[in-house]
Amino acid sequence: MAGEESSNAAALRAWRMKILTSTWLAYAGLYFCRKPFYVAKRTLAEDLSLDTAQLGEIGTAYLVAYTLGQFLSAGVGQRRGARVVLLVGMAVSIGCNLMFAFANNYWTLFVFMFVNGLAQATGWPSVVGTIGRWTRRAERGTLMGLWGTCYQLGGVAATSWAGFWLARQGTKGAFLAASTVLFGAWVVV
Repeated sequence: MAGEESSNAAALRAWRMKILTSTWLAYAGLYFCRKPFYVAKRTLAEDLSLDTAQLGEIGTAYLVAYTLGQFLSAGVGQRRGARVVLLVGMAVSIGCNLMFAFANNYWTLFVFMFVNGLAQATGWPSVVGTIGRWTRRAERGTLMGLWGTCYQLGGVAATSWAGFWLARQGTKGAFLAASTVLFGAWVVV
């Protein structure tokens, strides 16, 4: 009986570590499909003849959708499951970034940036809800402190990654490279 309890405890610890790792990778990975637009704005403006106001409108579309999506995805996650909502959001964000790579006008960027905002909004409610379910209340502060490095490191890495590929392959390269990183995180999740 004691051996069975020890085996169950070890299995639970391993599962919790998988949850922490996969949610960390998911949230850090989402930044890779969030940052390229902002890194590539100047190049997009030149390539597509966009002015500052249009770039601001595209960025605003993302922020409005992200705000609305936070409320929507939390409710949907409770009904459908956080993992499903997160995986769908990640997949949609990958698709949007693929579309950005081939966008040739303002409206394509605007529409898919709005959709990307909704998709990106699935991240926080999904991962925090999952972590809350798989951790003890007494350890959440410490674990969330460690886990929270995903958005700082993810943001820095994503910005650097987008800049690296933008300099070598232009906007198309920046968006495609971002999609590959998030796809890798999607596979892990």
